[in-house]
Amino acid sequence: MAVILLPACMTLSGNYQAFAFDAEGNQLNENVILTASGSGIYTLRNSVCHTYPEATLRIIDLDTGKELDGESPYHCH
Repeated sequence: MAVILLPACMTLSGNYQAFAFDAEGNQLNENVILTASGSGIYTLRNSVCHTYPEATLRIIDLDTGKELDGESPYHCH
């Protein structure tokens, strides 16, 4: 019997806001509010990383005001 383990994204619920920063710590999305609900944060993260390939993202849970454990900070590559 073989067991295959595949990486999976966490199932998220809630509302999140993302902030993108360059290597010097300058915010890249000052004039744009980036928000997503639930697992939509992964689509948002991928879109931001496509636009800013070297960015560091900080993902904030809008209900708690805290960074999303295990997902933030996220370093685009």
